[in-house]
Amino acid sequence: MAAGVTGGFFVLTTHRRAAAIDAMSGDVAARIERMITTASDVASAQHAYVAPGQPAQPWLERGAMLLQQFGQDAVAIRPLLPPGSAAAALDDVDKAFKAIVTLDGKVRESLQEDQSLLAADLIFSEGRNTADGLAAALHALEASSRQALGGQRAFLERQQWGAVGAVAIVWIVGLLVLVPVPGSEVRDPGFEGLRLSNPESRVTNPSPAAPASPPSVDLAEAADICGAFARTTDTAALREALARAASVLDARGIIVWMGAGEELFPALWHGYDERVVERLGPIPRNAANATADAWRTAHLRTVASNQMFDGALAAPVSGINGCVGVLTAEVRNGREGDAATQAVAAMFAAQLAGIVPAWPAASSVPESANSSAVTASRG
Repeated sequence: MAAGVTGGFFVLTTHRRAAAIDAMSGDVAARIERMITTASDVASAQHAYVAPGQPAQPWLERGAMLLQQFGQDAVAIRPLLPPGSAAAALDDVDKAFKAIVTLDGKVRESLQEDQSLLAADLIFSEGRNTADGLAAALHALEASSRQALGGQRAFLERQQWGAVGAVAIVWIVGLLVLVPVPGSEVRDPGFEGLRLSNPESRVTNPSPAAPASPPSVDLAEAADICGAFARTTDTAALREALARAASVLDARGIIVWMGAGEELFPALWHGYDERVVERLGPIPRNAANATADAWRTAHLRTVASNQMFDGALAAPVSGINGCVGVLTAEVRNGREGDAATQAVAAMFAAQLAGIVPAWPAASSVPESANSSAVTASRG
């Protein structure tokens, strides 16, 4: 995202610079075109200086005005030109313009001395060559400025495409880095327990098939934990027993869900942050996941592990009044398929049924039947 923002800012800045170059190129082209027109008008005015049958003074004034205008345009265009060949071409224009100004001064002196023939000779001989040189210098300036500004524009376009390419490479590399590698443990700590309440989890019946070489269950420790469950007198002792149970089951975390009405709520847990557990429940009784299925059927359910996540067990906590909750455990190393691990989890769940107080049971009587009973009682 940082690469995208930086690249976008760079592309935007480059686009603005390119737009400024386009505007400058148009301005320079317009000024050069006006200078070419002005140079042509100066030559025409000088020809009119010596035209027979018309006064020379108006044309002398017009010639002076045109020369002043040309000089102003030449000064104004210099800051707009890029350094290099364009600036050198403008120097040639200045030299040709100075030659035109010098020639115009000689013509005016000749006219003041009533030497019209000498003035005409200067205009139609030396003046023609000077005017042609100025026109050639202006056309060379136009070509040089167009080439220089076009080069700057092309350079900015290459920078834009380079920035876009760099951002694309960063994004591709980032996506490749984020793609999980088979066999790697890429996980969000504390959220694997969501698989027990995720409708997309593949719920399976417990199978006696075990992994190739599963760790053995410490039955002696499991029996001692059952005794610890029976001797618990407070929540602290119960949490300590849950921690020992998680160690025996090789579980990353354990949650004890209790039924209340038509939903399951997390009552006790070990191995998960409290904020994570708060985001898990409640689980509706009719939900399509392992925990709800174990509650409905009062049978142990498993969630198979894969390359990304550990497996899970959901053992029903059943008492004399039926299933009152579910013990869920997120187990490692494929232990969800181990028969001994399943049996120990079922023992722990059965032990919890005698010490965890039952919450209000789920309603099993239809609403109409309840209404009839209430009516009968009132009668």
